[in-house]
Amino acid sequence: MKAVSIKNLVKRLSGLGLESLGNLYTKNNIPKTEQIGNLCKALLDLKGEASSIALAEEILSAYSYFDSDEKMEFFQFLEHGLAADPDNVQSAINKFQEHPSQDSIQAIHRASESPRLELFRALNMANRGTQSLIAMREDILDTLGDNPGFRAVDNDLLYLFRAWFNRGFLDIRRIDWETPAVVLEKLIEYESVHEIMGWPDLRRRLQEDRRCFGFFHPVMPYEPLIFVEVALTNEISSNVSELLQEEVNETSPDSYNTAIFYSINNCLEGLRGVSFGNLLIKQVVEKLEREISSIKTYSTLSPIPNFATWLKSEVQQLDLQSLTDNSKEHIRGLLINPTAEKMQDPELKDTLLSLCAYYLLKVKSRDKPSCPVARFHLGNGATLGKINWLADESENGMQQSVGLMVNYIYDKNTLAHNHERYEQENTVVCSNEVKQLVPA
Repeated sequence: MKAVSIKNLVKRLSGLGLESLGNLYTKNNIPKTEQIGNLCKALLDLKGEASSIALAEEILSAYSYFDSDEKMEFFQFLEHGLAADPDNVQSAINKFQEHPSQDSIQAIHRASESPRLELFRALNMANRGTQSLIAMREDILDTLGDNPGFRAVDNDLLYLFRAWFNRGFLDIRRIDWETPAVVLEKLIEYESVHEIMGWPDLRRRLQEDRRCFGFFHPVMPYEPLIFVEVALTNEISSNVSELLQEEVNETSPDSYNTAIFYSINNCLEGLRGVSFGNLLIKQVVEKLEREISSIKTYSTLSPIPNFATWLKSEVQQLDLQSLTDNSKEHIRGLLINPTAEKMQDPELKDTLLSLCAYYLLKVKSRDKPSCPVARFHLGNGATLGKINWLADESENGMQQSVGLMVNYIYDKNTLAHNHERYEQENTVVCSNEVKQLVPA
């Protein structure tokens, strides 16, 4: 079908009632991507809100049935069929050069905005349109490695998501045992740092000596975008297993002086690149300060997710005074199947702590720490406080960082200064204890 005939058909049906339009193409046969491409173009031409919403829902419904090949074809249509017109952009630039003005600047902006953006805005009006677009972007992200041209489509969605999920639209909520079960189930599903071992484990993490906070969006009230788990203690924790297994402390929250952020989870892969974490931590600190005035210390107990991978690939090439050939062989053997039992050698402890300090402070990606967790916390202005030995003896903890974890300290008196030094000078602010571990 041509787009114009589909458009006229949609207009006629919308006049008869939306129930006539719903499932027009999906009732008997799942539509193919070329039909959906025409429907997308028709949607861009429609002016009536009711018919636009109905057609948007039809398009998203069809997409939900696509197999991987059909999705690839659809993304190719989005990439090429709904790209900005270079001739229109050049024409707008020429007019600006002839008559520079605010109007001609706006004309360049309009010409350079791809029709994809308008399509995504229209699709977002459908029932659960936002969730569908997030899922669509997750599919796109899965294909980018083999299809770099899809980056333009991904960038358009990311541009919109950053606007739609602006902090001003988000609601921060405490999650406790009284929270609706549909949200609690999401915590179990999305916890990726320290697995929640069923409902009893979840209930323990929501007791009075614990806190859990999440960001929610009004159109997705039961879908946490990100959540952070906090333990209230009287010392900076150095072992996550001990922290998770602690008995419930029934004392008043006012008896605690330390808050430990031990798990931060971004929930939706389709929102990758939309920054929530730094805002959430700052909001949680402010909430805890108001609720529990006795808390003076804010620290994380954070994983080092790529440390073991870096060791496997780089340990043989490292030229450090403290690292002998025997030490390298010992570490290589350990990394085949790291366990806590294998790490009882005091010399190995000193070597690995030293290498971890080197990794966090010296190994860079674009002048920033290679470790993504370090980049996140240091970018927020935190101080790298301590590297903890055998802090996570779980299988995951041993595989990703040979059991090591880090305390990043959030001191509100130094956050702004540390952040500026990190952003402007790439300076990693750390304690003397960590500095002394760095090998020559």
